[in-house]
Amino acid sequence: MRRLARDRFVLEMSKEHPPAYSIEEGERVIVECHDCHGGFVNRDGTVRPGSPGPNPATGPIEVKDAQPGEALAITIHDVKPADWGFIAGGGGGEPFTVIEISPAGRVEGRDGTATYPWGLRLPVNPVIGVIGLAPSGDPVPNTTPGDHGGNLDTPDICPGATVLLPVAIPGAMLALGDVHALQGDSECSGTGIECAAEVTLSVKRMKQALWPCPLILRDDKLMLLASADTLDEAAWKAVAEMAKLLTQLTGLSDVEARRLLSTVGDIRISQIVNPRKTCRAIIPKSAIPGRWPF
Repeated sequence: MRRLARDRFVLEMSKEHPPAYSIEEGERVIVECHDCHGGFVNRDGTVRPGSPGPNPATGPIEVKDAQPGEALAITIHDVKPADWGFIAGGGGGEPFTVIEISPAGRVEGRDGTATYPWGLRLPVNPVIGVIGLAPSGDPVPNTTPGDHGGNLDTPDICPGATVLLPVAIPGAMLALGDVHALQGDSECSGTGIECAAEVTLSVKRMKQALWPCPLILRDDKLMLLASADTLDEAAWKAVAEMAKLLTQLTGLSDVEARRLLSTVGDIRISQIVNPRKTCRAIIPKSAIPGRWPF
């Protein structure tokens, strides 16, 4: 299995970046990812000067033959966090809180466990914070989410999930990073457990994009992600876009689709800390029988 090194990275999603790597459809690769500060946080919680900038994302990764109008289905097979990470935010100007992470399979009885300085131990649930494709318009910083993906900070972007992103330029130009060993919905203090990681993934081309914004398929649920300047706008955008998608998948009217979503769906906050806020609308597979899109 090929390994794509973290020393090739970008700080923005842009059509101007040449590919750092090129992969085939269906090829399984390991992508090495920096933490959100590019490895410039020390294990004592202090920060060295010279960080390349926030959220360096490994790539761009060209997907051979991918074309605008298609979608890229990115399946996350595994995420292996480094053996330590850090939490920032919360105010106070204190050094980052360093969290020890026991890698799965190495320490008997502590596999995949995050140990907090005050003794609390919790199982890790790795999340990819930044995953996106190059947009056709202006570059988008890796701090910012949008229809191209980007800094989505959504806990459902994890092992076992498939992320669908619309392709805007030839080759798609995938980039990813900002992995969290553990993150709750909203990432409310500003970070999860930020860490370096290795992500194993593969991609599939879908000849027609299902929808012009990010989708996630996970655990028999379909999720649509919407980002906007305010949390209210993001939530209502998620409702409206999911209702439109449901009418396309099921033939229901807009009113029927909204009533279905209101009774069996969920609206959840992905993150409240980025320049644009992100919410996701979730519908179970059982509510759209025979219409599963992938």
